[in-house]
Amino acid sequence: MSTVGIIVNPNAGKDIRRLVTPATHTSDVTKVGIVRRAIVAATESGAERILLAPDRHRLAERAADGLDAPIQIVDEPITGSRYDTIAAARRFWKEQVGAIVALGGDGTSRDVALGWPDSPLVAVSTGTNNVFPSAIDGTSAGAAAGFVATGAVALDEVGRRSKRILVRIDDADSSVDDVALVDLAFVDTDFIGARAVRDPHTVSRVVAAIATPTSTGLSSIAGRLHPVDRHAPGGVLVEMGAGERSIRVPLAPGSFTTMSIADVRSLADGEEIVFTGRTILAFDGERDRTVGDDGRVAIRIDSGGPILIDVDRTLQLAAERRLFDPPTKTSDHGDVHGH
Repeated sequence: MSTVGIIVNPNAGKDIRRLVTPATHTSDVTKVGIVRRAIVAATESGAERILLAPDRHRLAERAADGLDAPIQIVDEPITGSRYDTIAAARRFWKEQVGAIVALGGDGTSRDVALGWPDSPLVAVSTGTNNVFPSAIDGTSAGAAAGFVATGAVALDEVGRRSKRILVRIDDADSSVDDVALVDLAFVDTDFIGARAVRDPHTVSRVVAAIATPTSTGLSSIAGRLHPVDRHAPGGVLVEMGAGERSIRVPLAPGSFTTMSIADVRSLADGEEIVFTGRTILAFDGERDRTVGDDGRVAIRIDSGGPILIDVDRTLQLAAERRLFDPPTKTSDHGDVHGH
């Protein structure tokens, strides 16, 4: 059964940065509208089942209300935290979903990757810093997901592996593996507190897999020093501190600060770098793990991230294959168009 899964993060685009920067607010009504359009378009493209991840704000239920579509809200416990996205992605993996549409920012995409590392993903930006996801209308996102899920457009034709930052933390007789999709920052504070990194002067180091000058957030530091495309191998390491160069960067939308740069260097694909000592690690802009005095952090970048679906390419192939033609009866010449 061809299946599209949809995840909407109700907390994306609503963090504390909106109180101190001009970052826009992505409302629940906006998210409901995007999900609703994605459901309709995925059904129009032939998806036989639409699985919706539940959420504390009931956005998925509100989007599904009144629609004539093969919708099922999966039965998963709700915590109101990022673990809901991780659990939903893992459930979609078990349900053999053909494509996921995920609404959120960089952190939401990371959580999808943690739940399902090989997920076929359409990442729709509704977060604060949207480096990994793209601004895609729900109609186009749902249509592309539907065509991929049905096999009318093959995933290997339009899917491309994204990069990831693999992180191994050895600390206090325990070891943890984690992953980021955009950047990993070392933050010199005593506790995690609010997850968003607000004070730029606490950032001592950034490793970026995606570093473009158009980025907002911690990856913009690397992007304005040593750009690395999302599909180019490897990444970049930036060390903050006294040096010969300073740059202005937007660590949040519409909010600029000056960063002093001590060193910048390229990282090859698969190259391992190791750091030791106390720090807090921020994954894709959100502080998440504390490392002790004797801790060791090993990092490498590879191309083992989610499979990003190229929406434009998918819909272009659909047009070339006449997949937008309505189903018709067999003509006198025996030709059948449609899907």
